Amino acid sequence: MSPPLRKFRPGERVVIREVLRGRVWTSRPVVVVEDSKNQFVSYLEPGTIIDYPIGAQHGRGTFSMWLSGEWELGDKEFSPPGMLRIAPVGQPFEVFAPVTSEAGAMSWYVNFQRPLVRTAHGFDTLDETLDLLVSSDFSSWERKDGDELELALEMGVYDQPEAQRILDSCAVVENALEHGVVPWDRTWRNWRPPVD
Repeated sequence: MSPPLRKFRPGERVVIREVLRGRVWTSRPVVVVEDSKNQFVSYLEPGTIIDYPIGAQHGRGTFSMWLSGEWELGDKEFSPPGMLRIAPVGQPFEVFAPVTSEAGAMSWYVNFQRPLVRTAHGFDTLDETLDLLVSSDFSSWERKDGDELELALEMGVYDQPEAQRILDSCAVVENALEHGVVPWDRTWRNWRPPVD
């Protein structure tokens, strides 16, 4: 029996990978901000080189690659601003917040994905297409890429129960927001990236 995987220390560099059927789809080096029993928070610095599928485009192009299992990874530079990533433990989403040293978190992007799975070098997950854009003050939100989820269902990337699970996950977050409950740690709103 292997020993339990350790928690990561603030300031440590780890990798968050998207993995599909045992193959790496993307790999993003991040800096650990917090690794606790409730959440994993990291920072993706501008200028970071990530591994990203060559020629990948949203929609049909990406889904065709997923279905065929054929892609090659290349280097891609992450553009400013930096991105704070908040992953409540066990939840089917991660919250991306573009941040600057002047403004802190400027908005919230709820990225529905498989819950993070801890590895020796970071975490594995996989994007699940649907997103929710939330204003900085949590007062309004809108779904993004619902049409892509429908296309993925048509192409056989997801079956009907999987697509419904993703939609249900989004509805849970929307319902919480409607009742004034933010289902992630909203105190990160005032976080600022370290200044070199």
